[in-house]
Amino acid sequence: MPWGIATSADWPTAGRESEIDHVERALAGPRGVLLSGEWGVGKSRLLHAALERAAAGGAATLWAGGAVPTGASGSLADALRQFPRVPQSPPATPSAAGPVLGLDDAHLIDPAVAACLYALVRDGRIRLIATALSGVAMPGDISALWVERLVERVEVPHFDRTTAGEVLQARLGGQLSADCAERLWTATRGNALLLRELTDAALSDGALRREDALWQWRGELPAAPGGRPAALVQLRLNDLRPDERELVQLVALAEPLEADLPAAAGLAHAAESLNRSGLLVTERSGPRLRLRLAYPLYSAVVLRAMPELEGRRLRRQLADGIEAVGMRRHDDVRRVVDLRLAAGQTPPTGQLRAAAERALRRHDFGKAETLPRTALSHPDGPADEAVAAGVRLVLVQALQGRGRHREAERVLAEAPGLPAGLTDEATAVRAVNMAFGLGRLGEAVGVVERGLTTAQGTGRLRFRGARALLGLLEDRFADVSAAAAGREGAPPPREGALAGLVTVPAAFALVERGDPVSAARLLAGLPPDPEEGTTVDTAAQWMRTYAALHTAGVAAAAALLGGMQWWDEGDPRDRVRVALLRVRLHRARGDRDAAVDELRRAAAVDAPADWLTAPAWTLAQLAAVLAEAGAHAEAVRTLVEVRSLEGRGVRYPLAQDGTALESALVYAHVGDRAQAVRLALSVARSAGAAGRRAQEVSALHLAARLGATEEAVGSLPELTVLTGTTALQARHVQALALHDGDALEELTRRFAALGLRPLAAETAAQAAQAHQADGRHRRGRAARLLCQEITASTGGGLPPWAGAPERRREDLPAALTLREREVAALVAAGLTNQEVADRLYVSVRTVENHLHRTYGKLGITARSELARRLDPGAQRSGCVPRSAP
Repeated sequence: MPWGIATSADWPTAGRESEIDHVERALAGPRGVLLSGEWGVGKSRLLHAALERAAAGGAATLWAGGAVPTGASGSLADALRQFPRVPQSPPATPSAAGPVLGLDDAHLIDPAVAACLYALVRDGRIRLIATALSGVAMPGDISALWVERLVERVEVPHFDRTTAGEVLQARLGGQLSADCAERLWTATRGNALLLRELTDAALSDGALRREDALWQWRGELPAAPGGRPAALVQLRLNDLRPDERELVQLVALAEPLEADLPAAAGLAHAAESLNRSGLLVTERSGPRLRLRLAYPLYSAVVLRAMPELEGRRLRRQLADGIEAVGMRRHDDVRRVVDLRLAAGQTPPTGQLRAAAERALRRHDFGKAETLPRTALSHPDGPADEAVAAGVRLVLVQALQGRGRHREAERVLAEAPGLPAGLTDEATAVRAVNMAFGLGRLGEAVGVVERGLTTAQGTGRLRFRGARALLGLLEDRFADVSAAAAGREGAPPPREGALAGLVTVPAAFALVERGDPVSAARLLAGLPPDPEEGTTVDTAAQWMRTYAALHTAGVAAAAALLGGMQWWDEGDPRDRVRVALLRVRLHRARGDRDAAVDELRRAAAVDAPADWLTAPAWTLAQLAAVLAEAGAHAEAVRTLVEVRSLEGRGVRYPLAQDGTALESALVYAHVGDRAQAVRLALSVARSAGAAGRRAQEVSALHLAARLGATEEAVGSLPELTVLTGTTALQARHVQALALHDGDALEELTRRFAALGLRPLAAETAAQAAQAHQADGRHRRGRAARLLCQEITASTGGGLPPWAGAPERRREDLPAALTLREREVAALVAAGLTNQEVADRLYVSVRTVENHLHRTYGKLGITARSELARRLDPGAQRSGCVPRSAP
């Protein structure tokens, strides 16, 4: 055991394998390595793990802390005095050539001791593993070690979302739900120390617990001032100057805080020093600079520890400052109201209503309920009945969002007569409550149709938009796509922006009907919304990007998406929609890591489902991308979680078929191609019957790529009604059925021009095989080279079904059934047989039988071997088959 090391068996070094391997390679030479990184990233844990490995290899190891005063036990000077007493291993192996010194916090050691250490490393008498804090000054001799290449410098980063999930799974011995993993990562931003402390605290107080074989996190952050996470943060903030402490409190109260607000502008020097120390980070929002604390956990701790009187003073100061500069941001009214209420003041009714409406858009339904009740119950509440009716209407929508749909219906029924201007809006709200809350879709449609008979102007546009959305739920895509071309004509100029309520669903229906070109043309005529970031404006921009992806390609869609800068502050459903759009772009160009990261965030957003953001559909996309990336076991486990979500919210065919198609893709990647083809053809039949030609063709396209070309080509819709990428997919199906190498080559170029790189590489491989089969060997070699070139640009590889039949037997996926894979994946995640049985609703004996067959097929004998066999790792990038040995 290394001298002076305290180890933690509970927290493994998962996620840091590459850094540890780097250290081992560096120690194979005569000198060592410097681990550099920000506070809390896990440098010390890596140091201890590396010393343990060195000790296991026979090296004499020592540890010292740079923060320990010279002369004290555990200081570097004390450690160096140990060297004469450390027995030297025989120099039979390079790794034991000399003792290994582990030095924590090298930036804090005395200059004189640093000079001694430099000489020992330079002369090869010791090998060094040191840690240092990034961005701080170090003794000159420590800097000289890596400047002169006497040690290698390795930067230790924060965990990304995927790596943090791996670490948590290794620590907990089981899979976390998607939203649980995202909440833990968001609170800590991947800081290893905060992640460990927050997880341990959540485990101890029961906020993090296992439910239905999944780890779930319930409730608020466990960051009360008495807890370990809070104590850790307070320790980090203890040495702040008074001006720094005040700025930290201001940022925590109004995060993100504009740097030019009067309250912050006077603390510029404090902002600079906090930024240098890593406690404060900056971000740009257009021309404005905004301030945030480095980790959300900091804000929670600072707010809970703030004295009440001091908090009231600072909140009033901030509210006055925001109002003084004109409340320029679209979220400023909500911030001012929150600050004044927390400071003991009651804002005007108009501000309360505006803040409640903003809370509705952000899906903060608790606040959206509290603010109207505050306005209605205050002695100086709304005297005008029209204002009071508007406030009650916001309350009804808040109750809907909180799932109290019957209470919302009761508030509407008991309210006094609504003014004429609000009757249409209230009726539309009631229809939404019926459709999404009470499951009475037919009644909701009737309410909307009756409203249309009397509504005028803006109210009529709202009813037409509601009818279009309900039509999507009812699978009436032909009716919805025709809605924008109805007899009503263009709306008046002052109502032009609201035309998106009808145009956006109609354009979406056109894309789903396989005609994205007409959808783009329809959207081009939509008047711009003068207020950027509204619900209608966001939906319109989303739809323009969606249509561009299906017509002009990835680059054009990405350019449009880049202009939606406000999406991360808006309606949670908008955030999910835009995240899912980003995912489509990432998948189209083969950036699977970015797609997984985006989907983990989207799956964790707590927002009511709508016509595009069904939770099961979102999670199914995550499962498919994991399968594409080679993480087969996690993909199958995620697919099991998908089934538990499918019964939540409104069930509608578009989302159900979308979920099934992503599931088919998972089956195809894990080796069950027969089931994948059956499911894809089933989706094609369902979508085709409803006129959703884009989904129909996508399903047939997958079936054809998996080998079912005859069934797929025989079911294709008429090509003359298809445009954009849907038409290209249909042509691809035909080319595969005909083994037409020339057509496949042309499609390769078309897919590549649109930025659909993985599909272009797969099509090039198919062209090569078609040319080879026709005896055109030179054309075949050229197609293979093109495949290799495209694949190299994506950093990924071909899907398993696109490889050549000559692959070695051990490269082929094991012939496990879907249920065998589900059982094996859950067992590999650490679940007991009983837990697996409960999760899959089968008996323990059934689980045991599936495991027995799985062991035989995989040639293994123990549960511990399942994970290695189920996750083959990164996909191979070979477009040319491997030669047999």
